[in-house]
Amino acid sequence: MKRNILLFAIAVSLAAMGCQKNLQDNQSIHDQLSNDMGAQNITVDCTPIVLSGSITTNTTLLTGKTYLLDGIVDVKSATLTIQPGTLILGKSSVASALVIDRTAQINAVGTATSPIVFTSDKTAGTRAAGDWLGLFIFGNAPNNQSNALGFSIEGNSYTAGGTLATSSAGSLQYVQVHYAGKGSSTGDRLTESALVLGSIGSGMTIRNIQISHSQKDGLGMYGGTVGVKEVFSYKSERIEFPISQGYRGNIQSILGFKDNVTTAATNVAMVDISNNLIGTNNSPFTYPTISNASLLGGSYCTGDGDYNRGIVIRENGSAQIYNSVIEGFSQYGLYLDGAAIVAKTQAVTDQLIFSYNSLHDLGSPQYAANFAPASDWVTGNGCRLIPTAGTMQNWIDGTAHVNCTQAGNQFLFNATGYYKNSLCGDKCSTFPNLYVDEVNTELDAPNYTMLSGFFDQPDYRGSLQSSSDTWLQNTWVDFCMLSRNYCQ
Repeated sequence: MKRNILLFAIAVSLAAMGCQKNLQDNQSIHDQLSNDMGAQNITVDCTPIVLSGSITTNTTLLTGKTYLLDGIVDVKSATLTIQPGTLILGKSSVASALVIDRTAQINAVGTATSPIVFTSDKTAGTRAAGDWLGLFIFGNAPNNQSNALGFSIEGNSYTAGGTLATSSAGSLQYVQVHYAGKGSSTGDRLTESALVLGSIGSGMTIRNIQISHSQKDGLGMYGGTVGVKEVFSYKSERIEFPISQGYRGNIQSILGFKDNVTTAATNVAMVDISNNLIGTNNSPFTYPTISNASLLGGSYCTGDGDYNRGIVIRENGSAQIYNSVIEGFSQYGLYLDGAAIVAKTQAVTDQLIFSYNSLHDLGSPQYAANFAPASDWVTGNGCRLIPTAGTMQNWIDGTAHVNCTQAGNQFLFNATGYYKNSLCGDKCSTFPNLYVDEVNTELDAPNYTMLSGFFDQPDYRGSLQSSSDTWLQNTWVDFCMLSRNYCQ
């Protein structure tokens, strides 16, 4: 049975839209424009309240206020509460970040009409990727570095991890993080995401997050078991979703979109799954369960062809991946890098599963494995086959397998419902509603029989719902983060 295909339609043209002060003279017009635009403006005091050093007592950042992170600001043995409609600026003249130590909590819960915004302190029109480091949250769940995963942030040392898989570091909802991802000057690879989740337990809520214009990576998940839903990572200059260090959580409804961004790197993946970016190759092994991802690569719009791989699994990582749409990558939708990864196709524990996914507008072949001999998965320790020799195609399309048949993968559809020209154009003056075309039936149906209660069961593949209820339509995301003037 066929179902809906992802469609990006244009809802309203708002020429010359901005955050001009004169809109405040007519609040009803301001509110209507904000609702139509899909990125409700927050309006804050112009004079920032400076934060620096360590926060060691319970502290609340207030609605309508601006706060400036002057250097590395960390929270220890306390709870930081951030109210809806709060603006937090990363100071660009120094290396600035907000760090939530594993002894602390963060409750940053915005709303669809009043998101919490983290961005650069530069003036509107001058902000740039890597103006500041980002938001780092550390918890007490397991990782594969003896539950003591170290982070070095501009000379400050932090440790993430513990034995509490169901622990919580608080809540993060309706939050935007713009122009971060600078990475620590200490060279710590784990600090190079705009939002870092280090060994966070499944008790924390991470939902409705937008990350845009990171100089390096988008959302980094390193160890832990936290579940993640409804995350939009946009125009990172490297990986949108790096997953490593023994992360074993659930992920649903993530959207990664490159959209005319360039990189100096080569062969960049949208989702990079490994067991250890740093340290030794220990257990617990990285094994996320992912459903309803939409990944739009470097060739979806006219951008850098080096964003050419949808999902790469390497360095002893593994995953379960279902009900996802992968397109616009000039090389591979799925790339298995190394014989250890191929061996996981027949493993009893942490078996690699890739089923009920739709691939489109990719290179040829659309998927590949890097191991020798590539033509014989039995010799290469891959999936057991009948007859005694096989290929990755046999594995991924579910033919002649004994123990690890994949099912429901779709490799051909027309994608006539995509409005690429509109989607790839200026989305600040003309805001796109992101939703599934209910009259289009090109995508095959999803399947949720193998998934736990964490997962919703929408009637489509990919991350975006119908035009009446999509989590990104006319709500809290922003495509005007460069020119936005939040100040009243």
